[in-house]
Amino acid sequence: MTLPKLNYKHWLVLPAIIAMLAVLIFPLIFSVRTSLFYYVLTNPSYRPFYGIKNYIEMVNPQMLNSLWVTFKFSVGSVLLELLAGFILAYALTRIAHFKNVFISILLAPMMITPIAVGLIWRLLLHPDLGVINYFISQIGLTPKPWLGLESTALLTLIFIDAWQWTPFLMILLYAGLISLPVETFEAAVIDGANAWHQIRYVTLPMMRNVIVIAVTIRLIDSLRAYDLVYMMTRGGPGTSTETFSYYVFRLAFTGLNLGQAAAVSLTYLIAVSFLTSFLFNRLSRID
Repeated sequence: MTLPKLNYKHWLVLPAIIAMLAVLIFPLIFSVRTSLFYYVLTNPSYRPFYGIKNYIEMVNPQMLNSLWVTFKFSVGSVLLELLAGFILAYALTRIAHFKNVFISILLAPMMITPIAVGLIWRLLLHPDLGVINYFISQIGLTPKPWLGLESTALLTLIFIDAWQWTPFLMILLYAGLISLPVETFEAAVIDGANAWHQIRYVTLPMMRNVIVIAVTIRLIDSLRAYDLVYMMTRGGPGTSTETFSYYVFRLAFTGLNLGQAAAVSLTYLIAVSFLTSFLFNRLSRID
């Protein structure tokens, strides 16, 4: 068997490929090795071989709670983003003038880094000095510490995540909507279909591929939510907003147990990889 001969263009991209593999493979190998040892930063010189004990001991109520919080956060935020994104995308198709201006304004939240988003919304939601509680009090309602109550903290994070990433789904769905054939809608109008019937029986079925792809991308991204949680709640109050990524961070840099943190993160990586493979396999079967 002879190896393929590298052309000039292959030599040009080879350094980038090697650098990318080094960046990806070295941390992965280090994490796998760390997960097999008892590695606690309070005594870094004592590092005996631990085998699969880290994987056995990682299953506990805190980890299960973080999985449940991540599930609620991901599903809630993606569904809200899908609904709001479709409404905005559909509204954009009905705008005749200054469409590019509206698109630019609506895309602005997506351009802000999650750390900055967290800082902005922490100021807006401040229990005493925040603008949101001020307007709530002006209309006769009772202001709340939105991030300080278990009943509202996770819902608030879902809303903020949706505020930032709805434009992503909006622009994908808008691209799908403007690519639909006009003749199909003209035929539906001739048959007496109103606006709702056109959306229900024409637009949504024809947009199925775009919707599934957009939701899959956002779902995979939301499963690793960390920075917004870190900036706004630190997983609190209690553990009501502790996502899985933040739980791994807390296990490693608060509990200082790098061995178990590596085992937990690798297990989560494998689970997300299987989920990703399943979703993309289903995508490839969509007609």
